[in-house]
Amino acid sequence: MSSHRRGRSVRHRSARSSRGARPAVLDVEGQGQDEADLLAEEIAEGKMAIRDLAKPMETKREMLRKLQGKGLKGFGWRVSMQRRWKKSKENMSDAFAKLEVWRSPMHSIEGKFGTGILSYFQFMRWLLFLNLVIFLLMFLFILLPALIFTRQIGTVTSSNSTNSSAVDCESRYVPFNVSLYEPTRDHISDYIVDVLQGKGIMEDTHLFYGFYENTIQRIQETEGFTFTYNLPLAYLLTSLSYFLISLILMVRNSAQGLQESLVSSEDKFYTYCNKVFAGWDFCINDGRAADLKHGQIRYELKTDLEEQRILQKQAKRTGGEKCRLYSVRFVVNIFVLAILGAGGFLIYYASTFALEWNAQYGTAANTDAFLKLLVTYTPSLTITGLNMIVPIIFDKLVGFEDYSPEFEIQMTLLRTVFLRLASVATLLGTLYTQIACSTYTNGDAECRVCDVEIRCWETYVGQEMYKLVIMDFLVGTAVTLFVEFPRKFIVSRFKDKLEDVVGYQEFQIPKNVLDIVYSQTLCWIGTFFAPMLPAICVIKTIIFFYLKKLSLMHNCIPSTKPFRASKSRTFFMVILLVSFLLCIIPVGIGIVQIYPSRACGPFRSLNTMFEIVTQTIAGWPTVVRDIFFFLGSAGFLVPAVLILCLLLYYFRALSVAHKKMVAVLKDQLILEGKDKHFLLQRVYELQGTTDPTRAKQNKAQADRKAAATKQAPNGYNNESPPPRVPSSAWDNANSHPNSVNDGW
Repeated sequence: MSSHRRGRSVRHRSARSSRGARPAVLDVEGQGQDEADLLAEEIAEGKMAIRDLAKPMETKREMLRKLQGKGLKGFGWRVSMQRRWKKSKENMSDAFAKLEVWRSPMHSIEGKFGTGILSYFQFMRWLLFLNLVIFLLMFLFILLPALIFTRQIGTVTSSNSTNSSAVDCESRYVPFNVSLYEPTRDHISDYIVDVLQGKGIMEDTHLFYGFYENTIQRIQETEGFTFTYNLPLAYLLTSLSYFLISLILMVRNSAQGLQESLVSSEDKFYTYCNKVFAGWDFCINDGRAADLKHGQIRYELKTDLEEQRILQKQAKRTGGEKCRLYSVRFVVNIFVLAILGAGGFLIYYASTFALEWNAQYGTAANTDAFLKLLVTYTPSLTITGLNMIVPIIFDKLVGFEDYSPEFEIQMTLLRTVFLRLASVATLLGTLYTQIACSTYTNGDAECRVCDVEIRCWETYVGQEMYKLVIMDFLVGTAVTLFVEFPRKFIVSRFKDKLEDVVGYQEFQIPKNVLDIVYSQTLCWIGTFFAPMLPAICVIKTIIFFYLKKLSLMHNCIPSTKPFRASKSRTFFMVILLVSFLLCIIPVGIGIVQIYPSRACGPFRSLNTMFEIVTQTIAGWPTVVRDIFFFLGSAGFLVPAVLILCLLLYYFRALSVAHKKMVAVLKDQLILEGKDKHFLLQRVYELQGTTDPTRAKQNKAQADRKAAATKQAPNGYNNESPPPRVPSSAWDNANSHPNSVNDGW
């Protein structure tokens, strides 16, 4: 009997120690929960083994203390290291956050105008860093070697038959006449015109393609090895590298934005609860930061409510309304296509007219300088004018199509990006017809391109891109300073008279996004023909950021059509990716198809720019050359493409399976919640009790009724209830402005 009682007491103490040991292990750190569970299982198994040992109780207790101490010591060390590592990462992230570019302006914009407009400025900051990376590549591998090595006129690298013509054309190619540009007061206007056109003193600088040589510089010779720097090869590989880096960064950013949009769409059922009960940041201890956070949450709630209103409106459409709406959308799209076609024709006509006029009157001595500048800028002015006028028409047309605010922005962006890309494509196509020739003619015209007065077509294309960038900068600055600010002043000064006619301006995200996408398109194309153009784009982006931020804060009001930032950010990247694909086509054609100019550039002695790659590979060892050629053959590419397609199909199937599993697990969680609720109800019924929550609610309701009965007016006793108020009276009371329900 006593032994049985002793065994029960031992088991009781063991169980009590077990119950006490587990929290000691689990309460160390939440992030080590899995390790804590495994350690607790190991300790429980050790206890079972110790319990079965035929040893005295003191020995068992000592073994149990050692077991628990050993587990806690190892686990505590791991948790301590994890805590330190997490703390160090948080400190590093806080330090980098303080060094973040434009951090304070971003918070101000987010608090006042929401995350949708913030995404535009984040997009601009991302493009700033992208252009900075491109500039560093071009500076380190093209400009810096050109500055270090001495320029040698007439030096060629190839030994083919085009060398003599390249040297001869280079001697004839005179970008500008130094005698005409003495640094006197009389020629300041000439300098200004040259800066605006990219010609004259600007043409023979490091800014444009024609300045760079086609030389291979010997750097050092050591123990039979000669280290050389092939500038033409470096020029081509660096240009391909900035395209590749841009593609990688865009895909990476698009994937992050897509992940955020998927998370936000998955969370739509609990969005109000999450924003109201879990949206506040309790680390905020500044009044201004708290106001910004209030504004952000309020704007997000407005966005959600606006989306729900639009969905309800779309669900109530009748068949006749849908038919009428689809007819309107069809007519609008036909009109949009007609506008795009007319814009392309205008750009083609302006480009052809400018080239023919310059060939006929540009070299005449009596030609007015301003007229020459105006005609030279005719294609740029045409494109800029279309980019300013046509988006306004598109913005008015999309209002008749009755889309949601988010899709309305996407549709306007899509149409406007087609306009801008079609404008650039038309200009490049016109230039292609002027510079693409299968052969060069003999005699003095051998140095020309297609019998046109263009002796360095790469520099000519770079000048066109340069003029478009300068014109875009001047027009954008002028519109911000001389249109948006005066409009705000006029509307504020004559509020009663002009507010309904002009109205306060909102920040037009489609127009502003297309402005920077268009600017980035010019930068991508122009960098190959003007290597220092990214530096101009970096300066332009910085100036535009502060101009747009100043105009937003002083001139604009929050948008009446809220929209989400996550999906907008993803769509911005998609638009940028489309423009990137357009940029690859003309640059690729210039590399592999068009004859390089004989008078200028690193590839003047070659038949195509890509020929420098084949010449370099031909000088490699035989084994390396054969391996490289095999990697580019169909025998390698076809199996590689098939393997990539199979991998793509596999990961696609895996993604679909994971989505189905997530849906199944969600259904299981819902069913488990219902089962738990049902079982609790059954337990309460069997015990003769009720649900504690419902019991509390019933008790509170009974207490309120009892209090109301005690405080009944003098015409009624406690046992007779007050007369029933008609439902219309309650409706009138609830609709009263001072009622309690109105406050909620």
